[in-house]
Amino acid sequence: MEVKLEQRLAELRAEHESGQRILEDIELKIAELENRKKSLSETLLRISGAIDLLEEVLEEKESVKEPETTIRTRTITGSVEVPNVIKQPLEKAIKILEEAGFTAGEIVEQKSVLPIGVMAGDILRQEPKPGTNSPAGSAVKLVVAVKGKFLPSERNSLCNAFSDRI
Repeated sequence: MEVKLEQRLAELRAEHESGQRILEDIELKIAELENRKKSLSETLLRISGAIDLLEEVLEEKESVKEPETTIRTRTITGSVEVPNVIKQPLEKAIKILEEAGFTAGEIVEQKSVLPIGVMAGDILRQEPKPGTNSPAGSAVKLVVAVKGKFLPSERNSLCNAFSDRI
């Protein structure tokens, strides 16, 4: 009986040592993943800053390239179909509205993740909706996309899926 107890004790000690090594290995891997997560977050922040800078440079170049034009005004009366200015830059949207006989009303800035095909400064929504009829000279409310830094939240980050201790 004593031999069996000594064998079982030896087995348990070996199993305990093996478990300790596995635990140490897991803790090292978790530390490595946390370092990688931190590095990735810093990289994403730098990329976000570079994107903002490049967008500003491109906007400046676009504004330099566009020559000033004079728009002939015409008088429009009655009910007119509201043009679609969604995904248009704000300045162009205002020109389109004026040419159709409308004025730009309230202009609201919205900072969020931009939908595909929409750049900062583009129109996200308009009221009244495109294609509806409104009195000539009436105002059209515009919602404009504005730049904002966006990083995934720490809690719901894809990076967290690999580094959270469960």
